[in-house]
Amino acid sequence: MGVFPAALSITASFLSANTMLGTPSEIYTYGTMYCYHAVSWTIAVTITALVFMPKFREMNCTSAYEYLEKRFDCSVRVCVSLIFSIFMLIYMAIVLYGPALALSQTTGLNIWLSVVSIGVVCTFYSSVGGMKAVIWTDVLQALVMFVGLLSAIIQGLIVLGGFGPTFSIASKNGRIQFDSIDPRVRHTVWSVLIGSTFNALSTYGFNQTQIQRYMCVRTTRGAAQALFINAVGSAFIILSSCLIGIIIYAYYADCDPYTAKFISAIDQIFPYFVMEVLSNIPGLPGVFLACIFSGSLSTISSGLNSLTAVIIEDVYKGAVVMLLTYVVSHLGPILNASTSLFGALQGPIMGVFFLGFFFPRANHRGGLVGFVSGVALPLWIFVGSQVTKNQRKSERLPLFTTNCALSINETRTFPTSPRTDPLLDLYSVSYMWYSPIAVSTVLIVGLIVSYLTRPLKPHEVDPKLIIPIDDVCCCCLPKSVRHWLRCDIKENKMDYNTLLKYIYNEEHIISKVKSYDEAMNIELQWPWCNLIVINNQIFLPYKIISSQNIDRLLQPMSNKTAS
Repeated sequence: MGVFPAALSITASFLSANTMLGTPSEIYTYGTMYCYHAVSWTIAVTITALVFMPKFREMNCTSAYEYLEKRFDCSVRVCVSLIFSIFMLIYMAIVLYGPALALSQTTGLNIWLSVVSIGVVCTFYSSVGGMKAVIWTDVLQALVMFVGLLSAIIQGLIVLGGFGPTFSIASKNGRIQFDSIDPRVRHTVWSVLIGSTFNALSTYGFNQTQIQRYMCVRTTRGAAQALFINAVGSAFIILSSCLIGIIIYAYYADCDPYTAKFISAIDQIFPYFVMEVLSNIPGLPGVFLACIFSGSLSTISSGLNSLTAVIIEDVYKGAVVMLLTYVVSHLGPILNASTSLFGALQGPIMGVFFLGFFFPRANHRGGLVGFVSGVALPLWIFVGSQVTKNQRKSERLPLFTTNCALSINETRTFPTSPRTDPLLDLYSVSYMWYSPIAVSTVLIVGLIVSYLTRPLKPHEVDPKLIIPIDDVCCCCLPKSVRHWLRCDIKENKMDYNTLLKYIYNEEHIISKVKSYDEAMNIELQWPWCNLIVINNQIFLPYKIISSQNIDRLLQPMSNKTAS
């Protein structure tokens, strides 16, 4: 698979209708703090491209969860695979609900008829076409998403008179916010940057849907390029959706359709805006619908393909997704529901991978107990937040109906109760913190259980399954400290033939040099890398031999390539 198609497929797989419907309504209701989300995804992509993606390709795992069986045991793999399947089914149900809302608002079609129609179509082409069909439809759907968002932004700015009036209205009513650090509120600088980075890293680094895509690219270098191109596309979609939210608020600043009961759910605000303001332009409502449906279909098809490749199971899981859509319709705004789900179920999966990669002494008991604990705690907080949401103070910014065409004397209120239950403070934790809480729980509980039940010894751990912390972020520390961080795990090395095959397959050629001395000068400019010189070329393999071996390996490897 080429770099560009893989990049667009990665972008379309999780930036779905949830993003394009949920983000504008989030900005409309709570302000612009959510915009930091674009920065978080870029950080997560960088970490994945430099640390985790090369490791998965080096191990050549067709399923991410094969690693867990090798590192721990089968029970850990089964538990993680089960939670992943549950996560994908519920997440696809949320994604399926989004376009059904849009279709209901724009055409008047019954929501549940829309759910069945979309679910059947997506399940059919995912089952028949397989992975190749899914990736190429992702490419087309990503392009449609870009066009749809741009069309809405351009026409919306034309209606409002440009950026100046739009941001002036939004700022006057408190929608432009970038400096909140209060940890008690829904979105702060740190909750979005840290929490969203964890969520995005769990998606790019450890979700089977994304791993399938960058494993399809021929080389590790190409896979990294695909991830970075995806980062640009993802940032564009997120920031465009945020800008649309500002535009919509500026237009409805004095007549909120949700408070006026023109729409039944806040996530319908974008479709309502399109139909009221942009419907006079032929084709634009259709482009909008295509944009929303593209986001939904790309995510559902990717999810179905990652769950199974058997047609009968595809149909079965597609039916389950449609049934679960009824449940998720009661979870509130779709962006809140999907992000909470990421933290509660995807966070523990990332935590158990962290435990396996970075902590060589962790054993299978620690992995299993840590994972179960990491699922239980954020899931408990999430369920508690849903049960007590009417007892907690709403953080919505004020919405007005003073200039609505109809006479409305109602003000929508959100009841609050005195905080008599101390658990309300726990349930009030922002959903952005669910993933960090889950990862921390897995690591703390997993390490404690491992050390109480005989931690693994260095010779019991395959070095290929470990990413030593000193290799990732501690290369400047003294050698004795880095040796302690490795927990006596020996450095993973390849024999000559494997090394040569790896280098030529991955095409890690940095530059050509005229002499060995020049090669050593280049090495000094790349102190964090392990460079190899073969036939006057500089190669950059990923953590395969130490740079001290270059002098010893140069002559025999040159002779081997010459022969």
